[in-house]
Amino acid sequence: MDQMDDEIMTMFVEDSCEHLENIETALMDLERGGADIDEELVNTVFRAAHSIKGGAGFLNLTNIRDLAHKLEGLLHMIRNREIVPDTRVINRLLAGFDRLRGLMASAADSDQEDIAAMLADLSGLTAEHLSPEQLAQAAATVPISLPDGEVVFREDELSLRQALTGGKNLYLVEYDLIHDVQARGKTPLDIINTMEASGLIVDCRMDLTSVGDIDAPPSNRIPFYVLFASLVEPDIVSYLFALNGKAIHPVDLAALPEAPAVASDPAEVLVFGPWRLTIAGQRASLTVEAGAVPDAAEARQALLACLERGLSVEVSWADAAGVDLALLQVMVSAGVSFAHRGLTFIHQGGAPEGLARLAERAGITPTILETLELPAATLFAPEGPHGQ
Repeated sequence: MDQMDDEIMTMFVEDSCEHLENIETALMDLERGGADIDEELVNTVFRAAHSIKGGAGFLNLTNIRDLAHKLEGLLHMIRNREIVPDTRVINRLLAGFDRLRGLMASAADSDQEDIAAMLADLSGLTAEHLSPEQLAQAAATVPISLPDGEVVFREDELSLRQALTGGKNLYLVEYDLIHDVQARGKTPLDIINTMEASGLIVDCRMDLTSVGDIDAPPSNRIPFYVLFASLVEPDIVSYLFALNGKAIHPVDLAALPEAPAVASDPAEVLVFGPWRLTIAGQRASLTVEAGAVPDAAEARQALLACLERGLSVEVSWADAAGVDLALLQVMVSAGVSFAHRGLTFIHQGGAPEGLARLAERAGITPTILETLELPAATLFAPEGPHGQ
C-alpha cells in the first residue's frame, strides 16, 4: 500500500495545486462584483475547496480537510446570497486559500501545523451570518450508520441540509479499495472525480482499522466509505458506479432531526429621527425614511447602539433625499469601527444621490477605503433611485 499511497498523495497534491492556481484572481473578480454575484465564479472557487476536501478526507489529512470545509461553507453561503463578498469576506477567503496552499506544500506533514486560529476566524465569520435556527443546526451532530448500526460518519446538521438542497438523495456508499478500485485499475481519486460529476461528496474516509491484526484471519478488504448527495434515484445509482446494490445504502432523510424550533424574541425597533433601527437576534438593519435628509448625529447614535450590543448592521439609505459631508464622515468612521470589532457593516440597495461625487470632492477614494479595510462599494455603490 505504501507505494500506492505515495502515488495517490502526489496525484492529490498536483490536482489540488491545479485547483488553487487561479483562485486569487477569481476571488478578486468576485469582490469587484459585490452583491451582484457571478455564480460561475463562486462555483469555480467552491468546486476547488470541495474537491480538495474530498481528497484530503480520503488521505486522512485532517487540517487540509477541515480548512477546505470551512472555506466551502462560506462559499456556499455566498452562492446562496446569505453573505455579500465584500472586502472583509474576500480577505478572509484569500487568507484561507493561501494557508491551504501552504499546507499543500508539505501535505504529508500538514497535520503538524497549528491552524486553530484560522479555523476559529472562519467559523466566526460564518456564524455572523447564520440565523438562530442555522446556528442550532451547526451545533447538532447527526450520526450516519451502516445497516448493522456501525456509525461511519458524524456530520453537523447544517452541512447535511446544505448538501441536500434541491431535493437530493443521500447515500452511504461502501467501496472496497482492493476489489472495487485497485483491481479495476483505478485510484480513490478517480472514484471521487466520478462521483463529483453526478453529485456532491459530503464526506469520505478509508477504514484501515478493518484490516485487523496479523494473527487474525485475513480480511482481504479495505473499506472506503463515501457519503454522497445526488439527484440520482436509488434504483439506478448502483449502475452509475458499477457497484453491487448491497454496497449502496440510502440514508433515510426522515431520520434527520426536524429543524429545531428556536424561540426568537420579537424584533426591537428604535427610532433616531428619520432613521429606523430594527434589531432581531444578532442582526440589525438601519433604514432611512424615504425622501428625508438624514442627520449625521442621529445616524451616529443609531450605529453606536449597534456597536454597544456587538451587532452587525445593514444600512439602507438609497431613498435619502441627500447627504452631507458630516454624514459621509460618520459612515466612513463607522465602517472602520465595525471592521476593527469583527462586525459586518453592509450597505444595501445602492447609495444616495450625489454620494459618490461628494466622496470624490472630499478626497475619499476607493483606494483610501481599501486601506481602511472598507469595501469600495460602501460608498461607491451604484446610486439609488434618486441618482442619475
